[in-house]
Amino acid sequence: MNKNEPSKKELIAQTFDHAALGYRELSYFEQYGRRLVELADIPQCAQVLDVASGRGAVLFPAAERVREKGRVIGIDLSEQMVSETRAEARQRGFKNVELHKMDAEQLHFPNASFDFVLCGFALFFFPQLERALAEFRRVLKPHGRLAVSTWGEEDARWTWYDTLAADYGAVVKLRTQMLDQRSTIQAALEHAGFTTIQIVTEQMEWRVADEQEWWNAKWAVSGRLGLEKLDPNTLTQLRVDAFQKMQALKQPDGFCELLQAHLALANNNAQAIT
Repeated sequence: MNKNEPSKKELIAQTFDHAALGYRELSYFEQYGRRLVELADIPQCAQVLDVASGRGAVLFPAAERVREKGRVIGIDLSEQMVSETRAEARQRGFKNVELHKMDAEQLHFPNASFDFVLCGFALFFFPQLERALAEFRRVLKPHGRLAVSTWGEEDARWTWYDTLAADYGAVVKLRTQMLDQRSTIQAALEHAGFTTIQIVTEQMEWRVADEQEWWNAKWAVSGRLGLEKLDPNTLTQLRVDAFQKMQALKQPDGFCELLQAHLALANNNAQAIT
């Protein structure tokens, strides 16, 4: 890589800085975030770290669970995500929430600081996943719990978009690994030293009213980096072609995509690090 080119982490931060406003509009993040917190079974008074907080899909439900005597700290590589979510936390009156810009692979917390570490839909972005998981274990208390989510299989009816985007040169891979199989998640967590691993696979329907709402969503996730590469004319033609292909999937109330996610829970049975 040219020394003047941005690193993978810089690209991730820049992309989600740009996506921060639209990211909040994607309802499926909030639904899966609440489900992850529910499965984690976080009690009142718990000390919680939410890694890659985004716009608070996991962070806010966790803060509701721990109440006033607990604490939830959210971190994200994107300064804009942190700024927007911090403002929303204040607006919603949360007194037990902190937000910080921080790298998941270099956590600035003492050993054994948290009862729970949560991470929604971000593991696959970490360039050094093993290092990040080692950091998660380090800051977890003995017998603390990890709860993470990753995407599963794509809806086969919509995979044409990946092909179309690639044909237009609108693909920049920010993910370091897929983690879309239960066995891969299990292996990664076991290798990191986590035990009592449970993985739940759940599906939900994501609906949009029309083509423009669907297109807006493409600009609110990591895939926007590829779209930003295109000149205006090429981008317009990609949009036209995508809208045309969508017509075969149109329903009376708009469009529906089936989303699948893996929600994994694991325990840290290590002794405290001194």
